[in-house]
Amino acid sequence: MFLDTIWTWVLPIGLGLVLGLLIAMRKNHDYSQIILLKSEEFRLNMRKGQLIDIRNHEAFEAKRINGSRNFEKMSLFGSLHKIRKDQAIFIYDETNSIHIKRVSKKLIKKGFHPVYVLESGIEKYPFPLKED
Repeated sequence: MFLDTIWTWVLPIGLGLVLGLLIAMRKNHDYSQIILLKSEEFRLNMRKGQLIDIRNHEAFEAKRINGSRNFEKMSLFGSLHKIRKDQAIFIYDETNSIHIKRVSKKLIKKGFHPVYVLESGIEKYPFPLKED
């Protein structure tokens, strides 16, 4: 009976301590390094880093911002070795969807920063695009 009483206290306390330690050791990421830029700012600064389009290949071939490289959403993280960590990333998709937010957060977690996102996406980009 005495051992049962001890285990009802020791087990939850021990599990709580272990869980608390794991949470405390988890690395926090600075998502303030994800910066939304309006089209004008994006255009003025995009040559200071790597310009990445995360749309599918067909959409990229149809129209794109000149100088951008295409890494589709799903294949981007398999190609991280092709992206430099010492340069800023300028990233866009069609409409600034939830996908670009997820990709941006993952890039920050992988050590890429800062990440600049085209606020309105390429759909409302008012400057000339390269079309094939």
